[in-house]
Amino acid sequence: MSADRWAKGRALLRAADPRMATLVDADPRLDPDAFFDDLPADLWTALVFQVIGQEVSLTAARAIRGRLEALNDGRLQTPAELLATDEEALRGAGLSRAKAVYLHDLARCLVEGRLDLERLRVLDDDAARNELTQAKGVGRFTADGVLLLALRRPDVWPAADLGLRRAAERIWELDGPVSVAEADAFGERFRPWRTLAAVYVLTA
Repeated sequence: MSADRWAKGRALLRAADPRMATLVDADPRLDPDAFFDDLPADLWTALVFQVIGQEVSLTAARAIRGRLEALNDGRLQTPAELLATDEEALRGAGLSRAKAVYLHDLARCLVEGRLDLERLRVLDDDAARNELTQAKGVGRFTADGVLLLALRRPDVWPAADLGLRRAAERIWELDGPVSVAEADAFGERFRPWRTLAAVYVLTA
């Protein structure tokens, strides 16, 4: 995708907030699509990666994903293959018991047709998020990650991401800890380009 799709957003962010304007001016061609390019882009892989990444670092999530793929000759299991992988094997790859249960449940939802990831493409952000969070173990952090990584939506403010909240506290000198609700309210000033704003904050 071309960075040009973000040009209007940069102008809006500059006008929305003086500290954000400083971030934009420091990197006037920042491209969120390029920022996400080395992360999983298909819906199933992005969903698995986001579940793995709950409450662990990006480095740890990548390592666990690699070990999970190593169970299947270097390729991420399909939902049916993952469902057939026993919990102990998943735990041996570095997943907690809870995350192994979550991934099995997600795989079962897909195999049984109770969750249709491709349908997310035609839903708006709130509806897609609501669809995803019906599944066990999928909360705001995971759903927003799928919207960002796989669907490349331009107006996602991942307030459940602790890294985003901590960075916002530092940049705007906010009294912390900032809650998810407070971060959401703060991010409203960057609508409808909150994805762009989030990447500026996360890379500052």
